[in-house]
Amino acid sequence: MNPEMRRVVSEAEAAARRGWSDADVAALAASTLNLRVDEPELQRILSLPIADHGFREEVFTTDPAFHASVFGLRAGETIPLHDHPELDVITKVLRGRIRVQTFEWIDATSLTARECGEVVIGDADDALVLRKSPGTLHVVTAIEATAFLDLFAPYYDDVMRPCRYYKVAGSAAGRLRASRRDGGVPSASGDIADGNMEGIQLRVVSWEEARSCPAPLTKP
Repeated sequence: MNPEMRRVVSEAEAAARRGWSDADVAALAASTLNLRVDEPELQRILSLPIADHGFREEVFTTDPAFHASVFGLRAGETIPLHDHPELDVITKVLRGRIRVQTFEWIDATSLTARECGEVVIGDADDALVLRKSPGTLHVVTAIEATAFLDLFAPYYDDVMRPCRYYKVAGSAAGRLRASRRDGGVPSASGDIADGNMEGIQLRVVSWEEARSCPAPLTKP
């Protein structure tokens, strides 16, 4: 970790101890703009052993309140669709490019989400910020060999905030319309229940199943 990255991580950790505010998140994301690693450092990260979760990760600090690490993905590798329960996440590409396909919850209880599109981000781009409300899920695919910094506040917890993996099970539009006819109230986005945006039905899968088919997600 170079001195500038160490400074950013230290500031993010200090802010996490008091709880990231909207202003904190904006300032921290902006502070990552010039963070980079060179090609030898990228290759060092890509040479790290695969961790238990199936990826190369160099952890700088971790506890329930805050987590900072760098991930390394080879070209074409994918982190499957997963959630961030009650987490704020700041992701800054340090070298390379990734494609990120993002979803957000309509109703997490019924596993109904909406697709928010995808972005391609590289080391010259702003950090990607995913907020805890309404709750986000995403798929990360490396377009080329990539290292990226992840800052979490708080962090995953096996009991209270477990990381879960998902697959698209189908369209939830019919179920949402039926719920509206029956007098139900959509939990997050009325425009979806009104038919202006189609909901996606997800299902929870094991890490092994998620990893077995990491292709880009499409609605059946």
